[in-house]
Amino acid sequence: MSRSNLRLAVLSLVAALAVSTLTVAQGQVLSGADCSPSENAEALGWGAPTWCAEFDDYLDEDEWVVYDSPGHAGNGRRSPDQLFLGDGALYLYGRADGTTAGLAARHVQTYGRWETRIRLYPGAGSYHPVALLWPQEGGGNVRSSTGEEIDFLEVINDPQRQRPNFFLHTPQGQEQAHAQVDMTDWHTYAVENTSEGVVGYLDGQEWFRSPNAARSPMSVCLQLDWFPGQGDQGEAWMEVDWLRVYPLES
Repeated sequence: MSRSNLRLAVLSLVAALAVSTLTVAQGQVLSGADCSPSENAEALGWGAPTWCAEFDDYLDEDEWVVYDSPGHAGNGRRSPDQLFLGDGALYLYGRADGTTAGLAARHVQTYGRWETRIRLYPGAGSYHPVALLWPQEGGGNVRSSTGEEIDFLEVINDPQRQRPNFFLHTPQGQEQAHAQVDMTDWHTYAVENTSEGVVGYLDGQEWFRSPNAARSPMSVCLQLDWFPGQGDQGEAWMEVDWLRVYPLES
């Protein structure tokens, strides 16, 4: 199915509340021998993943924390009803009124690598698609107790989805980088956190590096956050094909 037709199918779901290929998210998680590394991870010598999400079937509550809470900074609301599954992908949908979605994996590790394949659609600049690492148990509506956060993809006031950003928050301060890429096509975003520092990757190519690192157990989160008053208002979509978590040892 082409990207334009897929977008129409997803939009039809929201308008008609029923499309046969999409269901309210409840994706399947694969682990151990069922996981396989991506082509980029193989080139980087990361070895086999220890945990994978393919989003084929349902979201197991033993594997995921699905947000059901006030939105980012108390704006809008994060609702499980804004997560959808279809064609082997997870969709996060943000409505114009700020009702949106987010979830966090329960799998945690301090040092390692995380990788996800995402594409975005042109949408409201007030919505920030984010893939990030957060201290154990996910982002939800709490502040990091350690001052640590790694946003290995965040889009800010960018309706056409052309400028990905990387942010590292540690007790040493905030560091960032950005790139120019058409995020309405599929891309992989990855991060490596080690005792020696943090490296960010875009399609297997390094685009961020710092000697600072997160020192706490971290979980990976996928969020579509609403920032009213910062960019144009309206709807937004975030589509996630898969997620991989790799141990530090290759």
